Amino acid sequence: MIIRRLIYVATILLLLCGAAAAQEKEPQTADEFFNRGVERAKKAQLDAAIEDYGKAILLSPSDARPYYKRGAIKAMKADFDGALADFNRAIALDPNNSGVYYSRGLAYVRKGDNERALADFSKAISLDPKETAVYSSRAGLLSKKGDYTGAVADYDKVIAAKPHIAEHYTSRGLARTALGNYDEAIEDFSKAIELRPGNATAYHKRGNAYQKKGNADAAIADYNEAITFVPGLAAAYADRGLAELGKGMDDAAEQDFKKALELSADLRPMIETESNKIKQKRKAQTQP
Repeated sequence: MIIRRLIYVATILLLLCGAAAAQEKEPQTADEFFNRGVERAKKAQLDAAIEDYGKAILLSPSDARPYYKRGAIKAMKADFDGALADFNRAIALDPNNSGVYYSRGLAYVRKGDNERALADFSKAISLDPKETAVYSSRAGLLSKKGDYTGAVADYDKVIAAKPHIAEHYTSRGLARTALGNYDEAIEDFSKAIELRPGNATAYHKRGNAYQKKGNADAAIADYNEAITFVPGLAAAYADRGLAELGKGMDDAAEQDFKKALELSADLRPMIETESNKIKQKRKAQTQP
């Protein structure tokens, strides 16, 4: 009796599975392949999604959407040349889609072509001025290029739209520090710390701003906090050592330099250069 019931249940299950399989018809149209590609991408079935987008393109080669989606997946798989080829085709078919320009710009960044990336980010912004992620990406490239004024302007827009993200204040603070606007930079780093207590980067960079402003005590206090939260932050030891050296705390500075070099030998040239500058300044101040 039990065996018969098991056979019966197994038969029903097989029939149900067969019915379900029958209902999953193979796509026939470009839209059907495109939609299945979207669903497969959501399930991280990336190769299958690429295959579906390719079939959609064969059936409807003038549709920009599958090129865009396939390009995005290729970028995820680090096939940036393939991604760029798809983004280029998507833009040729639909030149007013800001998202494609942004995605292509990100691919250019990964390939190290920052000038083309900047051009694409700017085009994306011109098509959709409300997309804050693009401003943030462009600001980062502008900072690398040395256009800190442009970077601050972009971060202003990002922060106006999303005022509760600590990293944006830290990034703007770095640009303001580079411009020599130390008070404004300190305000940004302080806001970043308020939003995310224990933010070692913000403490460290606020310390840099205080140090450049000539407030060594405040700088050392911030470096102490940064090291408390991230004991392996080599640059904070090096910067604290420089601040201590400027105050005549030579022994403490020597200990910090030693620790910094234990953590990162790459800091040696910077430490030696900046230490010599401070020592020369101290010597000049003691001469009659």
